[in-house]
Amino acid sequence: MARPCIADDIATVSALCRDLGLGDVTPLPLKAAHHTTLAIPSLAMVARVQSAEPVDEAWQRAVDEIAVARHLARRSAPAIAPFGEWAGPHVADTSVVTFWPYFEARPAEEHDAMHVAASLGALHDALSDYVCPLPPYTAALDRCWSVLVGERGSGGLAEDDRALLMRHHRRLRGEAEKRASPWVPLHGDVHLGNFLVGSSSALWIDFEDACRGPREYDIAGLPPETWSHFANTDLALVAVFADLRSVSVAIWCLVDYARNAEIREAAAYHLGRIKGWAD
Repeated sequence: MARPCIADDIATVSALCRDLGLGDVTPLPLKAAHHTTLAIPSLAMVARVQSAEPVDEAWQRAVDEIAVARHLARRSAPAIAPFGEWAGPHVADTSVVTFWPYFEARPAEEHDAMHVAASLGALHDALSDYVCPLPPYTAALDRCWSVLVGERGSGGLAEDDRALLMRHHRRLRGEAEKRASPWVPLHGDVHLGNFLVGSSSALWIDFEDACRGPREYDIAGLPPETWSHFANTDLALVAVFADLRSVSVAIWCLVDYARNAEIREAAAYHLGRIKGWAD
């Protein structure tokens, strides 16, 4: 079955808002990545729509995301809080929808990197006493592998590129699992785009990949010049995870190759980087 397009996601959220008694709304696209992010200005709300995965899997990840975000809100952590009683998750047709507050902000940029690193440390501190179950970080790697070996990876993925990604995925995962490091609760998808900088606050968003694993897995999503900010860190492991992240991003971007030009550019960048590695 083909993935719903952005127009379908907009229609799904409009109908859901009517069903919830929130009135007639006109969602506006903010971002189309692995999920669709829509602004609902009249409600000062953002809807995040997951329509790329089986509903039961997307629902469980959304349940975990809401639980983690509520925990962080109780800890006054630098993280977006769910949108009150309306947060969800809501199952609508073949999609899972969650609601979040809207605030004027921009994604972090390279010059914000040290600020983002300090904030990630605060986020990890706030997550340290989170006791509810979370999947292992390896679950995300397993999902990538299933794409590589399944039909779903056919989009923009040539067979020689598939073989290259499989080879490096196996190699890097093996290297990571050889290095011992304590497991802790993690954001799970750290990158500058998931840290929003506003006029009066700067917050982490997008906790659908929250997991447990070495904190080096999160740190690897930040620019290399920030890695030394984190004490007692295995920098060699961070470097392995950074390369493994390139492989994962290339896989997901190639899956959603037709989604938009930004995704195609990211796919080309990461695949080009990987092709420059020595085998």
